[in-house]
Amino acid sequence: MANTIYRNFRQVADAEGARSALLAEGFSNSAVQLNLHQARAISTTASAVQNIMDSLTPDDVDHTDKPDRPAALLSVDVYDDIQREQADRIMARFGAQEA
Repeated sequence: MANTIYRNFRQVADAEGARSALLAEGFSNSAVQLNLHQARAISTTASAVQNIMDSLTPDDVDHTDKPDRPAALLSVDVYDDIQREQADRIMARFGAQEA
């Protein structure tokens, strides 16, 4: 029975690179799924309040210029500890973070 591991990536290109590397190492296409994180819709009121708060807080304090959100999620079906370690090692090369 397969177990699925999930990893987040900050850049879509990194997730795509990890997916390609996993496929090149023999993981099946159906075992490796790439999903992009979708930005949540924000209301006009919430957006206005956020803009006001951002303008009142120095960027180096609240890091508004550097959003810290993952861009993509990669899920990999593994069948044993060897595959799990192999997948983890490959994804780590591309900056994967546990989901």
